[in-house]
Amino acid sequence: MHYYRKAAAVFIIVLALILPLFLKKEEETAVVNLEQVIASSAYLRQIKAQSSADPAADEISLARAENKIMKILKNESAELAAAKSYGSILIDQAIYQGGKNISQELAAKIDEDYK
Repeated sequence: MHYYRKAAAVFIIVLALILPLFLKKEEETAVVNLEQVIASSAYLRQIKAQSSADPAADEISLARAENKIMKILKNESAELAAAKSYGSILIDQAIYQGGKNISQELAAKIDEDYK
């Protein structure tokens, strides 16, 4: 009888150690096309248009607009990755296979957050 208690205790410990491996959520890799996100997002198009519409716009103001767009993309991508359990979000210029394209979803989130 004492043997069964030990066996049950070992079984419970092994089960407790192995169970998290089966319950772990699989993380997916997401891919973003920057041009598509900017074209789909009214807010990002507005930032880009303001910086390029000014005839006196120099390289510094264009760089500021680009930095602002990249900062928004980085923040919103991080939030979207946390909400949708994406392991990573990559820019698609160097991706040849795999990954879920979330460009439209990211553009919609940016427009929703920056109304």
